[in-house]
Formats: sequence, structure tokens, C-alpha cells
Amino acid sequence: MSSKAALTIAALGVVCLGAAPPASASHVHMATCGVSADRTVVADSAARVYRAAAGHGQLGPVYNYYACAIGGANSHLLARSASAVAGARLFPCGDRGCEVVRAIRLAGATVGVIVEHHGLDSVTSTLTVREAASGQALHAVQTYAVVGAGTLIGGELLVRYVLAPSGNIAWATVCEGEDACRPRQPQPTREGIIHRAIAHVVSTLDAGPAVLASSLRLHGGEIEWIDGGVERTAPLP
Repeated sequence: MSSKAALTIAALGVVCLGAAPPASASHVHMATCGVSADRTVVADSAARVYRAAAGHGQLGPVYNYYACAIGGANSHLLARSASAVAGARLFPCGDRGCEVVRAIRLAGATVGVIVEHHGLDSVTSTLTVREAASGQALHAVQTYAVVGAGTLIGGELLVRYVLAPSGNIAWATVCEGEDACRPRQPQPTREGIIHRAIAHVVSTLDAGPAVLASSLRLHGGEIEWIDGGVERTAPLP
């Protein structure tokens, strides 16, 4: 299965894809690398993601998002966003469109971020996983959707993703439309799909109309999801 998927903004507001809250300072020492005056988005004991004002655009303030790690010499630019509010649907974005940070997750010194480009009737999204210390990209999943009135017209809808400290990821999509879900599938269909990327190997773990994409979660070194009311698991080292 290709790592390409299709994504619509309206549905993403239904699921929890925003940045995870920082762990309580009473339980773990939080990373303080980077510019202390800039706003922390998420941090753990190994790394920090923070946001800095970067001027104004057609929709208002623009922000740069950076990651840094304890022991790392530099901060690395993750993304630029036209909005500080994850989950907001931006109207209008203008002829050139606009960039929005949709989700940020931090696992140890590894960070994952979804950036969306909003066009007039389409959304192009990229989920990128990077090492916070070096800025090196470990995974990149590009997504695309044509939308109308906030509704997915065809392709795959990204519902949820999880990130392991190793940088390996799994993500769940809902697919609808002729030839969109699986190659050479002649009839329109709607099904959930569970994807996984370990190192450079991308695979489809499960697919079908009974796969509950919103059930994907990470528990220890395994991912869990529901297919036909039955819990399934797979390793995510």
C-alpha cells in the first residue's frame, strides 16, 4: 500500500490529533534547550518543541516551530504555520493557499509533526518524523485530498497516528472512493486501514470495512486497534 493518503480538515477536528500536553514537572525534569522566552508547545526530559512569532501573513500572525534536544547544539525548524490554533479550518487562504501545523507529538528525542497546505478546494498534508538533536528526517508520509464544503470527495482520510521513541510510526486512515483504497479495486468502497513504518519499511497491517481507524493507540511497544469488534495488535519497536 502506498504511503500516500487523502486528508480532509473537517474530519480531523473530530479526533485528537493536537499536540500532547507536557508531562507534569513534578514527575520528570523538562528539557529547557532552545530559546527560553519562546512558548513551549510540548516537552519531555529529552527534547523540547517551541513556537516563535515570525511576522504576519494574510490571516494574521505566523509562527515558526522548532525542536531541540538535550546535548544538541542547535534548534531545528520543524514547520511554519499561519495559525497557532491546531484544528482550525482556515477560510479563506487566498489564491496561494496557506500552511497550518495540524499535530505535534514528542516521544523522547523524536518529534512528529503534520503540516497542511490549504488550497481553494484541496488539502495537501505531510507527516514528518525527525530527530530533535540533528533535525534528520526519519519518515515522511504525504497526503492529499480534494474537498468540497468540508467533505472528503475521494481518497484516504488520516484519522490518527502514534509515534514510538525510536521514530517508528503507525497511522490509521479511512478510505473512500473508486481505486482510492487499494490498487485495481474497481468498486467504490469505504474501509479503515492501519499503516506502519519501521525504519524504511512501510506496510499495511489491516484493511477492511470493519477496521475502526479511530481505535489505533500505542501501548508499550505495541499498537492496538479494533477490527470487527476484536482487538488486534502488532509490534512498534
